[in-house]
Amino acid sequence: MLDSGLADDADIIVAAHERMFEHPAIAQCQVEFQPYHLDLGSNDFLLWITSPSAVTRRSWVLGQAYRRAFFELSRDAPIDFVIVPYIDDCLLGLAAPRTAFGETPWLSITMRTMFHYEAMGVTAPKQRFAGMRRWLTYRVLRQKSMAALLTIDPTLALFASQQRDPIFRKIRHLPDPAPLHSALLSKAAARQRLGIPGAARLVLLYGAISERKGIYSLLTAAAAPECSREIHLLFAGRINHPEQLAQNPASQSLAAQGRLHVLNGFVDDEQERLLMAAADCMWVGYIDFYGMSGIMALAGRHAMPVIASDHGLVGYLARKHELGVLIQPHDNGSIVSALNRLVSEPELFRRAGSNGVTLFEGHSPAVLQQLVVDTIRQSWSGQSGS
Repeated sequence: MLDSGLADDADIIVAAHERMFEHPAIAQCQVEFQPYHLDLGSNDFLLWITSPSAVTRRSWVLGQAYRRAFFELSRDAPIDFVIVPYIDDCLLGLAAPRTAFGETPWLSITMRTMFHYEAMGVTAPKQRFAGMRRWLTYRVLRQKSMAALLTIDPTLALFASQQRDPIFRKIRHLPDPAPLHSALLSKAAARQRLGIPGAARLVLLYGAISERKGIYSLLTAAAAPECSREIHLLFAGRINHPEQLAQNPASQSLAAQGRLHVLNGFVDDEQERLLMAAADCMWVGYIDFYGMSGIMALAGRHAMPVIASDHGLVGYLARKHELGVLIQPHDNGSIVSALNRLVSEPELFRRAGSNGVTLFEGHSPAVLQQLVVDTIRQSWSGQSGS
């Protein structure tokens, strides 16, 4: 938003938990803002409870926190537009009121709406409270003040386009943004800087690294005797429980062989360029995760094939557009086979990488910027259609 020119026409207020402002990427922007502390009370304990009643209460409390922040801040000066970056964890609190933010127009982004999956052929278990989530989503769409509900899921946008009710015109596809690093080092130079052998076949696991990302399934398969020794793993990003990773037998075995490389912590743009230049394949073999993957979009923008779970949007897109090899994340044999194919079938992976470039070429951060800014400006000019 700061780079879009919107700041030339409007004051931008960022309202979030104070911990967000400790993130390195956000810290770089703070010189643009004047700090202001707004005490809404503490409900942090709700973030760590996963019982159904607590999840429902969390959705209500977080939505109400957004509303309280809005009404508190609007006492000083009128607020002309609201962006809620992630509606999935506060849907109840914003859908239950007649209008979320009075008459003020707003937009939000959904990343985990799943009630349409069965109709669109996406493999996933039925989402908990699916009927309630559908009803709440429809209720939000019916708010006259809602300008748009943006979705990173192309199948939800397609589902919406097939519905007759005009409220579904508010659902628009927002391609999950991923940067394109054009000035990359050669693979040999990048690997030299990362300390990785030039002849290795390198699989990258990138982002917030946890069991949900299939880290231990990948480690076990790569350390198996039947897996090619040419396979090396690179883990880059903040690792949950690094001590658990260090104590894992497969991790210890691969490290002793020099086949495991770890970059633990926040990855800046320069380091990300090294990763994109060095890796042969991106791992998106996620466990019990069914949404869109920005990491897969990042791989596609850099012609990097994937090894992907066979379920959810990751599996749906990888299968439909031939982006790589599908695996069952709980089946060690299927993962070993995929890793060995990276060694024995390089042409297959090269084609898959090319397919990714075509599919994800519109996933530029500039597209997100333009879509959001256009929605705001249209609402100000009375052309939003809400």
